[in-house]
Amino acid sequence: MIITDSSKIFLRTSGVVWRLLPYILVCLLVVIGITVAACYPMISSLSEAGFFAQIFDLFSDSMFNVRLDQIFSAMADVLVSFGEIVAENIAGVVPLIVVAVLILGLGGSFLIGLSELAVADYLYHYMSSNTRISFGSCFIKNLGKSARLQLAKLLVVWPVDIIITAIFVASFLLFTVESAVVTILAPFIIVLLLVVLIAFRQSLFCLWSPCLITFNSSVFGALRESFSQLTKNFGVIFPRQLVMTVIYIAVNIAVCLFTASVGLLLTVPATVLFGAILAQVTLFTINGLRYYIDENQIVTPKKREDIEHIGVMKNII
Repeated sequence: MIITDSSKIFLRTSGVVWRLLPYILVCLLVVIGITVAACYPMISSLSEAGFFAQIFDLFSDSMFNVRLDQIFSAMADVLVSFGEIVAENIAGVVPLIVVAVLILGLGGSFLIGLSELAVADYLYHYMSSNTRISFGSCFIKNLGKSARLQLAKLLVVWPVDIIITAIFVASFLLFTVESAVVTILAPFIIVLLLVVLIAFRQSLFCLWSPCLITFNSSVFGALRESFSQLTKNFGVIFPRQLVMTVIYIAVNIAVCLFTASVGLLLTVPATVLFGAILAQVTLFTINGLRYYIDENQIVTPKKREDIEHIGVMKNII
């Protein structure tokens, strides 16, 4: 029901995608422009070493030729090539890599993340009272709280993202193992690992923004509340995040390969919006809060005390 209702609400609020798209594009242009200006010597070195030509070949070879084993093997070769270039120019390249990661990672996450609370606020008003308010007004109204939330996320979530990225990159070392069995299983293992890690990461933090808006808590008070909700409802949250993570990855990879990445202009903000809707519907459902799907359809989830065994509830009573 959670995924089904989320899909219905997505169809009725899909206009938000057209608000998110220009905002995300502007943020990306800003951080990429600053990164290029700050790290131009490193970019020149990578270009002279043929690194970008190798990436272009990987992309062009993958178009309309979806062979995960070949794609992942080529990606492993690109990573090895990048490591060799860094090793040869370690003194000049490593500091610039750190700068690029800080600008793209911290700066990009912060700027793009400023829209997160605006989306949550827009969805809260729509679901709680069937009210459509201006996305721009949601953004401006929550700008201060959004900034505090994103600074907190840089402290809490970004380290988790670094760990997930490091594990994902390290998993490509499977292609260096001289074993036919490992080579065959490597794509399956890599994708499975990525899906589980992303789903777990989403489960950990997906309720943070909805709790902040719904319960009008402080930033870290909402984090504590989201963890409390998660521990009581992990069996509800994680499986649905797992299913949707598979769909997100499949859709975005397919669009990337078959539309020369043009379709990502729509699927990326659509993925962001659907993730926010799924989180908001999950929070309403596990707390037994009524919500609108449209003006004629109101969902009334069963409250916890109505569905849990009396043996669990006796201590609460």
